[in-house]
Amino acid sequence: MVTGKRNNSPSKFLPIFIVIALILFSSGTVVHLITESWWFEAVGFAEVFWTRLIWRSLVWLGTFVVFALFLWGNYRLAMQLAPNTGEQFVIKDRYLKSRSLRFLEIKDLAAYAKSLPNYIALVVILFASLIAANQSMGSWETILKYFSAQDFGSVDPIFGQDIGFYIFQLPFYEGVRDWLLTLLLGAVVVSLVVYALKGSIKTTGNFSRFISGKAKTHLSILLAAIILFLALSFWLERYHLLYSEEGVVFGAGYTDVHARLVALSLLSFVTLALAVLFLLGIRQNTVTLPAYGMGLFIVALVLFRGVYPWFQQQFIVEPNELAKEKPYIAHNIQFTRQAYGLDVVQSEQYPAKAQLNRQALQANQSTISNIRLWDYRPLLSTYRQLQEIRLYYRFKDIDIDRYTLNGNYQQVMLAPRELAYSQVPERAQTWVNQRLKYTHGYGLVMSPVNRATSQGLPEFLIKDIPPVSQVDLQVTRPEIYYGEETDTYIFTGTSTDEFDYPRGGENASNRYEGTGGVPMGSLLRRLTYAYDLGSLKILISNYFTNESRIHYYRQIR
Repeated sequence: MVTGKRNNSPSKFLPIFIVIALILFSSGTVVHLITESWWFEAVGFAEVFWTRLIWRSLVWLGTFVVFALFLWGNYRLAMQLAPNTGEQFVIKDRYLKSRSLRFLEIKDLAAYAKSLPNYIALVVILFASLIAANQSMGSWETILKYFSAQDFGSVDPIFGQDIGFYIFQLPFYEGVRDWLLTLLLGAVVVSLVVYALKGSIKTTGNFSRFISGKAKTHLSILLAAIILFLALSFWLERYHLLYSEEGVVFGAGYTDVHARLVALSLLSFVTLALAVLFLLGIRQNTVTLPAYGMGLFIVALVLFRGVYPWFQQQFIVEPNELAKEKPYIAHNIQFTRQAYGLDVVQSEQYPAKAQLNRQALQANQSTISNIRLWDYRPLLSTYRQLQEIRLYYRFKDIDIDRYTLNGNYQQVMLAPRELAYSQVPERAQTWVNQRLKYTHGYGLVMSPVNRATSQGLPEFLIKDIPPVSQVDLQVTRPEIYYGEETDTYIFTGTSTDEFDYPRGGENASNRYEGTGGVPMGSLLRRLTYAYDLGSLKILISNYFTNESRIHYYRQIR
């Protein structure tokens, strides 16, 4: 009987380890996405969540696949075009004629010497593609706006483009340009590394033979493509002159239109010609044409981006600035009025009278009676001293609003009384109190903007706990579950009562009766939130019922 030796090599279990690692690494993200989908569904915006998730995923996947395939393809192409030295990688310099990389001479790695560089390259390329994919996810909204573009019905006076072009199309074109430039630059880096290690790049001898023929062709094509997109960059930059801050007003001025616009257009064509010279250099097997082209490009860049606009501004615009800039100032005024809707305002002439009499005051009593006298800063301090009542209540700031009170439309100042759980006595700061009992603030304070008591204090229209109103505006549900300082998650619909407000020697209690929050009565949802929020108590607590809900993202901004 022939017996075989069992294969207990670690490589046998490597796929299992990789799968387990991926599950552990991604589980937090997956669980968080699940809870996010529940929250968006609870607030009626499930479609927004799924649209955002799908487009972000598509952008990520598309970028990762394209980058990985393109970079790997250029790596394999460079490996094929590089001279065959009989060794995977070599280092050449004036001191070392030709020797393999030291780490590949180790006896234990000798068997992997041929394939190891490919594995290293694959890992590096996948990692670079992963970074590019993560960076590109944020562009999902730009892509979606491009496919949902609408015209504004108004065109700019310089290029004649609809305003929608600058909102929807231009950011997309610039994003695609940046994406492709990054892809091509990555391919150049990968190819250069391969050619350098394979000996295709020579650091000695004639400069024209710096790179061998096939490698030169490959790199020249990549560089020509990069230069083409640089030409596109100059062309797109023309449209950004509408955002120029160089003139007397914001927007394109005389120098922008008559110098910088011309300069960017010429630079675009010069850069396009440079790309052609790189391609001709391939055909003629020379670096002379690209070198001359680069020199011409640098000269054009200095002249068109620096000297020419400076000359226009100094010797043409500034000596006669008002006359030169007048049309562009008019553009600024026209589009500012249009942006704020002031171009449709009907103007009427009212004679200005220097006299102010009793009849005029009586005719404008509603305006006079709403002139604000209180400053919100000292008023906030007064509110806090008189009406916070307990240390764990907090007025964050003062708001100014208008209500119809006792039949009069009146301007008032008001502040909601929010819960500051950090001020609850330390001995009472338990998980049950924080998440189940101290769930909300209570009531508000309101006072007129222009009245005070004989002691100089605000004349309260609504005050105290529970709220007492001096007007016909009644506060029927004073509980505040969402506010400007409310940034923790809490649970409602549990088997325990919620703290409402202090009442003598005991506390008034309450049960949440609203429709907010995310249902989490099932064991699966409790398990999911326990993992997402990192709290085992959510899973093992006996206070939860089938009606329980979790409230988070409670801070109003």
